[in-house]
Amino acid sequence: MKKIFLAGLCFLVLMFFVGTAYSQDANYYYFKANTSLTSGKTEDAVRFYNKAISLDANFFEAYIGLSIAYRETGEYDKALESIEYAIKLKPDYYQAYYNLGLILEKQQKCEEAITAYEKFLWGVPDAARFSDVKQRISRLKGCK
Repeated sequence: MKKIFLAGLCFLVLMFFVGTAYSQDANYYYFKANTSLTSGKTEDAVRFYNKAISLDANFFEAYIGLSIAYRETGEYDKALESIEYAIKLKPDYYQAYYNLGLILEKQQKCEEAITAYEKFLWGVPDAARFSDVKQRISRLKGCK
């Protein structure tokens, strides 16, 4: 009976430490941020993405998500800073250039947005299927 009690106690202690370690993991906060963002809770998403980044400063995906959340809240300068850092971490991840283009477009930086969209199209296989990006580029060419 004493062995069963000790085994159960050890299991509970182990689960406590595993749960505590998991709750402090950057992936945990990244997951919470993504869930918040898709639920329309952008302020919570920003907080959770920032927490994930504070635990892992090179968490590329968290910077992408943070840029999207900031864009959704209209904080375009912060969105731009986040996406530029993500691109610095992983310059060959061309999908990030699409997000960069969206942010620059919101900031009325037409030429820079065109360049970002063109980088996206250049780097993504089968880019011909992205007609919305081509339409954005076309529309931006008339921008002043």
